Amino acid sequence: MKLALALIGAGAALVAFALANALYLYFSAVPKTALNVTAPLIGQVKISGVPDPYHVGVGVLRGVLLLAIGLIGGKLIDTGLAELRERRREEALRRYYEQYGYQYQQY
Repeated sequence: MKLALALIGAGAALVAFALANALYLYFSAVPKTALNVTAPLIGQVKISGVPDPYHVGVGVLRGVLLLAIGLIGGKLIDTGLAELRERRREEALRRYYEQYGYQYQQY
């Protein structure tokens, strides 16, 4: 029972962490920069107001890592709930057999 609750608690903490950081990532502003591009026919062109590629790349990496953390947390919650269900089922079977005088053995 304690293991199941620990798994559920750890999973909930990971999912909450991932959601909070994903919301922060979603609402944070991406800094703008100016890029110097050299084209064969035009020459050198300066493009301003472009999202900073470094910050965009870091944001994508953070998003993927947060997705992985959230999925791990969800799996921990699922495992904990399955363990809890199995314990309750075993307890109900034990009570059922004891009620009718049978000896219940867990294999």
